[in-house]
Amino acid sequence: MLEVRVCVGTNCAYKGGLHILEYLEEEKDLQEKITLITCNCINKECKPDFSPIVVVGKEMIKKATLNKVLVKIREELYT
Repeated sequence: MLEVRVCVGTNCAYKGGLHILEYLEEEKDLQEKITLITCNCINKECKPDFSPIVVVGKEMIKKATLNKVLVKIREELYT
């Protein structure tokens, strides 16, 4: 299982983290392939300039968008 951490701290939630989280929670194709974890503030990286933050496997995605996250998940799962 691929671990995906989504920051839901104030800055990240406001800038799209909750949207990413909701999509991943509802995506049936991914539910059996990823472990979805919510967290608050992933170290000092959770600043307004970098949010939202999502960690896919061992790679941190700053200024994450749903598209960036899905591309990284597919790379990790299928390569």
